[in-house]
Amino acid sequence: MDPLNGIRHHFPQHFPHGGGIEAAAKAWGCSVEDILDLSTGLHPAGQPDWLAAWLQGHADDVAHYPDVNGEPARQALAENFSIQPEEICMVAGAQAVIEVIFQALRWSSVAIQVPCYNEPIRCALRAGCGVKPFECGEIPQADALWWTSPSNPLGEQTPFPKGFQGVLDESYLPFAERRALGLLPEVIRLGSLTKTFSIPGLRLGYVVADAVTIAQLKAWLPPWPTSTLALHLLPKLLPEADQRDAQVAQARERLEQLLGAKGWQVKPSQASFVLAKPPLSMPDFSAARILARHFPEWPQLHGWVRLGLPHHAADWRRLERLL
Repeated sequence: MDPLNGIRHHFPQHFPHGGGIEAAAKAWGCSVEDILDLSTGLHPAGQPDWLAAWLQGHADDVAHYPDVNGEPARQALAENFSIQPEEICMVAGAQAVIEVIFQALRWSSVAIQVPCYNEPIRCALRAGCGVKPFECGEIPQADALWWTSPSNPLGEQTPFPKGFQGVLDESYLPFAERRALGLLPEVIRLGSLTKTFSIPGLRLGYVVADAVTIAQLKAWLPPWPTSTLALHLLPKLLPEADQRDAQVAQARERLEQLLGAKGWQVKPSQASFVLAKPPLSMPDFSAARILARHFPEWPQLHGWVRLGLPHHAADWRRLERLL
């Protein structure tokens, strides 16, 4: 029996998120530099080596308002995905759209597979949109289906079910597969660009949908999609997407092998993280100054931990010692 199924549905009372490295450093009495942050699904290699010099060379961009249509990022992404620019909306991270999508599209109910990334639930409930959770099997009837692939935190990759309308959150999907999707009828593609390129501080995401839906969403978004720096950076980043996805796959396989060798139970993953359960008690991640993602809000994930992917040899050794 799958230990992640068979548990009654449960809504979180709070909505935690990975990446709280400043708070962890304060609680642990150490500096941020002392912490190995494996609590997010960011690319293990961090930012591209050239990014610091690029930011310095484009410092003048901060003196200009961002283009209201998200250029030049929108055109670059449209060409990458083989769709029209009017079918893309650049946003300040995928979260910017999650905050308003329920109001913008006037959904009264949404079906969502659990356990899941908590923010769609929080934003739906805040908007007065009923949430219909399910773990497996038949999908409840609702105005929309919220589907994440690869899922978070399980890491499973499954296509958007046929015959439904709603949202496909593809934030952890390899770019080669994002390019192949095109415009999906009655499905809003929602993606983050910060994880693949490890730039969450720059807030960069997108929506792909028909032009009418894009206009509905833009009516609820700020006039400026995200920072001028982020919009000019994306065309420079996109050519590296496939290489960085390959690095994720290699690091994920290494982590799965390491955990398996230590006797951990590992959920197969296609994302930039692995969900796993120790053979005995949970190691003391805080003592090792390693930030991992636990899920107290989901009872069915009790005893499991989600680990991002280390990069440097010293980080791998540090994690192996703890395991």
